[in-house]
Amino acid sequence: MSAEPLNENGIMLDANGMPIESWGGKFERKFKENPFVPVLAGLTTASLIVAGAKLRRRDSTSLNHWLRIRVLMQGLTIVAVVGGSWWYGQMKHQKEAAAAAENERVLERAGFEARLRAAEEADRLEKLEQEVQTRMAAQSTISKGGWFGGLFGKGGSGGASGSTA
Repeated sequence: MSAEPLNENGIMLDANGMPIESWGGKFERKFKENPFVPVLAGLTTASLIVAGAKLRRRDSTSLNHWLRIRVLMQGLTIVAVVGGSWWYGQMKHQKEAAAAAENERVLERAGFEARLRAAEEADRLEKLEQEVQTRMAAQSTISKGGWFGGLFGKGGSGGASGSTA
């Protein structure tokens, strides 16, 4: 008996790390993908069994009838296989396209949010810079001559304590 490695859920894995499906699991998955194929294959088998019973009874008219039904069922099964494969491919393509569009939308949204954050940060810095310039202008006005342009107090160049000539 070969010992396949198990993953954390206890599912057997093949050499590539892909899960190994049981017959029942594979039938269930395929039946969900295209339910017409197993039903039509079963009807084909049933019509073949009935045709075999008619052959043993030597009922050629009924045998031909059931063999024609078998051919019809085989044709419908082939149509179901091809149609189901096409349909499943279309659905897979649509899901991939929808996933790609969703991914693009998420990336676009992330880019927009990044640009918005950058713009908000630039706006905040601009307002800070403007506030600093306003304070610097106010400081330079105060430091130039104090109150009333230096008429009173330190730093004034014209006033009661004038120069001697």
